[in-house]
Amino acid sequence: MEDASPHSGVSTPWGQLSWSQVADFSVPGMAIGLLGGVIAGALLAISGLGLALTLVAAIGLAVPLAVTGAVYEVLLAKGRLPMGTLSGAAMVWAVAWAPIRVIHAAVVDVFAGNPVAMPQGFASFVVYQVLVSVPFAIGFWWLHENFAPRWWFHIRDRNPVANEFIRVQLQYAGAAEEEKERQRLRREHRLAERRERKASRQDG
Repeated sequence: MEDASPHSGVSTPWGQLSWSQVADFSVPGMAIGLLGGVIAGALLAISGLGLALTLVAAIGLAVPLAVTGAVYEVLLAKGRLPMGTLSGAAMVWAVAWAPIRVIHAAVVDVFAGNPVAMPQGFASFVVYQVLVSVPFAIGFWWLHENFAPRWWFHIRDRNPVANEFIRVQLQYAGAAEEEKERQRLRREHRLAERRERKASRQDG
């Protein structure tokens, strides 16, 4: 029997995950977070910032984004967030994005030798970041929905949560395909009925 102590990993509805399995399962969220940091770094580099400041800004954003992406995956694994819905990603990033950006802006200012100051005031900056979290959450969710299932399929044999999520998705895909087939048969049946009625009117 696996050790279910809190130090052995993370408990989920589908089994106990070791810390290595948690890290394995968290790869999609972490990768998307890192990608966000890389994109931010590229934009800063284009804007003409020095290399050192660009690296600090990019890493300072990529690391907390990757950590938050991993937290999102853990919440999915524990069943705290619904799988495949935008609402889960929106809730996580609505909470995490503003603090990440506040700390990030302060760190960049300090590294650049500037006084720590929020444009238009602290409250306005935070409100703006909460609004920005919505499109970021949508982008994160879209990338996750396209990338994560492929990763789960890859690790399904060594991760019970990934195996369960793939099973559910395959079951849903099968049900969707069956429904599509039923709709096709109903359309063909209605078309055949219309043809029969038209033929009977012509015969009459």
